[in-house]
Amino acid sequence: MSEQGINRRQLLASAAAVGGLSLGLSLVPTAAHAAPPADRARRAGATWENIIDKSSFDSLSAFNQEWNYLYPWDGNSDTHNGAARMYSSQVSVSQGVLTLTATRLAAPDGNSPHAPNAPLWYRSGAVHAKEQILVNDQFPEYDIEGEFRTQTGRGIWPAFWTTGTWPAWPPETDILEYVGNSTNLFNTWNKDADGGEIVEREPVEVANPDAWHKYRVWMYKDGDDVMLDYYFDGVWKATHRGVGWAGVPQRLIINLQMGSYASGEPGDSDWDQQVGPSGNTYFRARNVWVGRTRAW
Repeated sequence: MSEQGINRRQLLASAAAVGGLSLGLSLVPTAAHAAPPADRARRAGATWENIIDKSSFDSLSAFNQEWNYLYPWDGNSDTHNGAARMYSSQVSVSQGVLTLTATRLAAPDGNSPHAPNAPLWYRSGAVHAKEQILVNDQFPEYDIEGEFRTQTGRGIWPAFWTTGTWPAWPPETDILEYVGNSTNLFNTWNKDADGGEIVEREPVEVANPDAWHKYRVWMYKDGDDVMLDYYFDGVWKATHRGVGWAGVPQRLIINLQMGSYASGEPGDSDWDQQVGPSGNTYFRARNVWVGRTRAW
């Protein structure tokens, strides 16, 4: 699937609550998760390389060294499958904090070219890292983390995630994703032998997403696969398997999407009109860090 056509699917609040999915997607049950890693340790500190420093939001010049605006698609890089068109003007950095601002418009600015072709009721922001993520024999481990605070509720859809570079999908790992409520979804997307989409999911209830919390995934190579350990505020939550991910480049994205699946099913009577909050919505990040081990 091309990046241009990537569809993050119907991750509805109701689906998160009951552990199910619409559109006939398969869901790997929570019971299938591995036990928490007991003594799994990083490799020796000297083997680690910084890919993105925690200082990348300290200034605009630091930001420009590490990040690009918009999505990393080939074509239509200002839209995805929600109700927001992305602009660099909706992205700001100040005192080490990245702020993405979604602003409700008086009328839709057309429709997104990505399914489900939501009316574009918002101007918002998205950024992606310039450096790709590539778990392989040379770089067998990656550590990705950041501190985030976000408003949540109907129509609000922030995410901190990776996706395979065009035309590869999966991989996709959602390190932070709130879809219309205050449940963070740690998601790992795979495909079955028939090409059907499978998601392994760990929902985490968060008392106050609009306070600073740390979200982390630790990726490490396991044969042709990539294992993913997910952490929230330093506490291990789940281990997932990215099947066949080794050697597949990925992009890291931070975006504040709006409306669409975070507002309800397409076709609902008010889906295209009442897509989310009025005024401005904010998603903030700080201390985002990416490191990796180098074998040679």
